[in-house]
Amino acid sequence: MAKQSKIPNDYIKVGRISMPIAHEAHIKAADIVVTQNYLIHVKNEHNSQLEPLGISAFDYIKIVVTQFTEIREAHHNAVLLVKQNQDRPKDTVVIELTLNSKLHLWEVRTAEPRSKVSGKKLLWRKESGKPVKDSP
Repeated sequence: MAKQSKIPNDYIKVGRISMPIAHEAHIKAADIVVTQNYLIHVKNEHNSQLEPLGISAFDYIKIVVTQFTEIREAHHNAVLLVKQNQDRPKDTVVIELTLNSKLHLWEVRTAEPRSKVSGKKLLWRKESGKPVKDSP
């Protein structure tokens, strides 16, 4: 069973990498968290993209974390959660997660819309028709 850890007060849980997905992707199963400061950063950096959609930085992160279609390799204990729109491939959004080994948590480090990820090694892809069960 995956190790559950207490989430520190300055973190907000936004999802979880489940054991079945983690096993298949060869990564750790753990909660996904974000800090309030990081939410402010996402709002400041991506407000021009989020505002027309009518969503907050938190909603944006939550959408990707609960609806990702791929996990790709990143650098230094990090992975990319990728949400791709099959009908509009340019509408790709990516969240980079870094594993915090001490807290046994995945921390949101980067959230960016329309990022190209084709050069990153694919670790896991959602099978058609099977929902991703990674919500808190």
